[in-house]
Amino acid sequence: MTLLLTSWMNVYRSALFSSVLMLVALSGCGYSLQGGGSALPPDIQKIHIPIVENNSSESRLTFSFTEALRDRFERFGVFTIVDTPSEADAVLQAKINRVKRNTGTVTSRTESALQVDTSLYVGAELKRTTGQTLWKDGNLVVTQSFASTGDVVVTSSPEFYGGVIGASDLGQLDDREVARGQEREVLVRLAENAAAKIYNLSVAPDF
Repeated sequence: MTLLLTSWMNVYRSALFSSVLMLVALSGCGYSLQGGGSALPPDIQKIHIPIVENNSSESRLTFSFTEALRDRFERFGVFTIVDTPSEADAVLQAKINRVKRNTGTVTSRTESALQVDTSLYVGAELKRTTGQTLWKDGNLVVTQSFASTGDVVVTSSPEFYGGVIGASDLGQLDDREVARGQEREVLVRLAENAAAKIYNLSVAPDF
């Protein structure tokens, strides 16, 4: 029994030592685990994120982008999102500058646009409640594409798989309905991607 216990302990120590070596090696290669810390000063622990300013015609983005920012900054447990500036150490103010769409060329087969590239232009500033700017970028861009006709939707793509329109639905929807459904999902993903970009740049610039 003693021999078995000693053998098990040796295996455990070997596995633990290997894990430590792997983490050290990853650190040396520039890898890091998102959410494990913050590049901000250690006293920045509570952040207030007010409703974003929306200068685009897409009113639905106001809520989705605000919620995406709050979720992104709170999900890793590094910060606490508070309701008022008086409770906060810093305030993140974000703004939607515009939404731009580029439509693909018309084809002879369908005589309709096949793809729309949608770009979301945003800006954000993270400031201490005392007024000091901790991070700022006024011109960030994220882009997503979607198919505007049912016969060119790539149903095997991760974006389609994670959406609300199923492959079996495409035959029952006309091209306008497909385009509207795809665009709604694209706007949600754009908000989430923009929030992730702001987090990575302001909090974890080395990620």
